[in-house]
Amino acid sequence: MQRQERKGKIQTVLDLIEPSQLGITLPHEHLMSDGSGWFVEPTDCFEKEMAHRPVSVDILWWLTYHRFTNLDDMICRDEQEAVEEIMAFKLAGGNSVVEMSNIGLGRSPKSLARISRKTGLHIIMGSGYYFDRTIPPGLKAKSEEEITEEIVRDIEEGVGSTGIRAGFIGEIGCSWPLTEFERKSLRASAKAQRLTGASLNIHPGQHEDSALQAVRILEEAGADLTRTTIDHIDRAVRQRENRVALAKTGVYLEYDLFGREGYYPLEQRKIDLPNDHGRINEIMDLMSLGYAKQVLISQDIWNKTQRRKYGGWGYAHILDNTLPVMRAKGMTGEEIRTLMVENPARLFAFL
Repeated sequence: MQRQERKGKIQTVLDLIEPSQLGITLPHEHLMSDGSGWFVEPTDCFEKEMAHRPVSVDILWWLTYHRFTNLDDMICRDEQEAVEEIMAFKLAGGNSVVEMSNIGLGRSPKSLARISRKTGLHIIMGSGYYFDRTIPPGLKAKSEEEITEEIVRDIEEGVGSTGIRAGFIGEIGCSWPLTEFERKSLRASAKAQRLTGASLNIHPGQHEDSALQAVRILEEAGADLTRTTIDHIDRAVRQRENRVALAKTGVYLEYDLFGREGYYPLEQRKIDLPNDHGRINEIMDLMSLGYAKQVLISQDIWNKTQRRKYGGWGYAHILDNTLPVMRAKGMTGEEIRTLMVENPARLFAFL
């Protein structure tokens, strides 16, 4: 498909749609994913036992405070379960989902197409590479040009032989410190963005400086920062001056951990993760500075324990629980529409 055909439209796993069709959107979720690349085998005997148990209510007390430590919790491959879980979002009034599972996170184009048909939801699929630790050595050996060509092909022709096309580039993974592969991946993604007119999504590393570092690399590679999103602001950019500095570059700031209430594993980094009230306060602060059109909100559900079946908050959490708090804090209906409808529609439409 030529770039001119995509111009001004949004590319879902089924077809091109008009931005006005996108409606209420979750811009950062996972429906079919394999996050086992995060998994590190524990050395402690008890922790090792818990790490390999299947997810159940019986061990929810442990799972809640050991994120990224249970292997089963990191894998969501049940297509029917994904349908049942995401239907809660549709029944709450949702229209569209941006699926972030790319290479390194178990991307499943055919499953996403089937889920879209079964639910009637618009689903937008990503392209490109997650962070270094999740990528097999053979793929990491690809050149910058080969990665660029692969992303462009995913968008223009489809993933492999499926004919199912990606609708954006991301989530492109960054560690701290950045590896050489990740630098290459960032540069290739910027080049693919220029060639396709797609939006670009970045997963920053576990350090306060990681997001701005990635932005500098992208800018040098010629990326369009006004069509670039920095994920996980609520765990990656905790200093207000850095959030403002990011906003000034023109990027979108994505608060996508709604539902996670204040705890983050200490082995990852000593992060003071805000609760949903804190997230809303920070978003309203950015709005007061004039950055309302650069903010996105989502839930980044990629663990079983975040799903309703396993005792989690589920994909309808923002619509059911967060929006009433936003209104109570003084956010207007127009501002909420900007966050959940207008910003995603603008961002994911191809140039």
